[in-house]
Amino acid sequence: MTKAFEVTQQVLDEVEECGALGMTMDQTAWSMGVNPSTLYKYKAKMGALNEAISRGRARGVRNMTGNLKEQADSGNTHATMFYLKNQSPTEWANDLQNVAKIQVNLSRISDSELLSELREDPALLKVVNPTE
Repeated sequence: MTKAFEVTQQVLDEVEECGALGMTMDQTAWSMGVNPSTLYKYKAKMGALNEAISRGRARGVRNMTGNLKEQADSGNTHATMFYLKNQSPTEWANDLQNVAKIQVNLSRISDSELLSELREDPALLKVVNPTE
């Protein structure tokens, strides 16, 4: 016969740690040797369990954000780009992504108009002719 599940400080600490590691509720429950439905039932009833999950997830995001920021500060270009694109997506989105959204109806534009558009927009020219 299995022992009844009881929410103790040790359980709260373990749930918080699982949240910090980015584990799902199901993964957390199985790692603790509990059926996920049991953990969900207690989560719905107990504010302390909800708080432990939220605290853990926030701590995990804080730690990863700090690690990413350290890498960016030390000159890691990929970390810098990832950080900026996620913190300020409007300002740091890829130009090619924006250019790819441009739709030109070629049946309605003359060759001279197309050439004029390409000359005026170097980013568009790069998309059309990437070797230049």
